[in-house]
Amino acid sequence: MKPRLLLHICCAPDEAWVVHALHAEYDLHCFFCNPNISPPEEYALRRSEAAKVARRYDVPFSSDEYTPALWESTVHPYRNTPEGGERCRHCFALRLSRSAAACAALGIPSFTTVMSISPHKRIAMLDEEGACAARRAGVKYLPFNFKKNDGFGKSIILSNELGLYRQDYCGCMLSRNERDERIRRRQFMTDDRQHGQR
Repeated sequence: MKPRLLLHICCAPDEAWVVHALHAEYDLHCFFCNPNISPPEEYALRRSEAAKVARRYDVPFSSDEYTPALWESTVHPYRNTPEGGERCRHCFALRLSRSAAACAALGIPSFTTVMSISPHKRIAMLDEEGACAARRAGVKYLPFNFKKNDGFGKSIILSNELGLYRQDYCGCMLSRNERDERIRRRQFMTDDRQHGQR
C-alpha cells in the first residue's frame, strides 16, 4: 500500500508536475491553502485551476478557508521586506502550519509543499518552516526539492499541455506591486531607448 501524503498546493502549474511525479509512489491528497492570494478573483481562479489538476489525476482535493485578513496581520510587520525575505518566511509559516493541521485532522501522517519547485522560493526556508509546523501538529514534513532535474521547466511544459493558467506574480498584493513596478521600469527603459534612437 502506498504511503499517504498531503500536498500543500500553491498553484496548478506547480501542483501538476508534482502530482505527475509522485502519484505512482504516494497516495496523495491535494490541499489548497493560500490566504496570501489577492484579489479574491485571483484566489478563486487559482483554486479552480488547482481543483482541475486534482480531477485530472483523480486525486482528492480540499481547500482551507480563505482568510486574507489573517495573512495581512501575519505579514504586516514585515511588509517592507523584499520577496524571499522575512515576509515570505512568515507567509510560509502560516500556510504550512494550516496545512500541517489539516494533515493531522485528515489522519494523514506526512505532508509537503509543491512550492519548492519555484526558482523564487528558498528551499531551506520552506524546510525549516515545514518542519516546525509538523512538530506542532504531530505529523511529519517531507523535504522535497522539486526543482531538481529541471522540475520547473518540466512544470511549464506540462501546464501548457494541460492548458493551465500560469500566474505572473507570487499571489500576494505585495508581490503584485513589485511585478507592476518591474513592468513600469521595463517600459520606461524601452521608451527611453526608442526616444534615444529618434
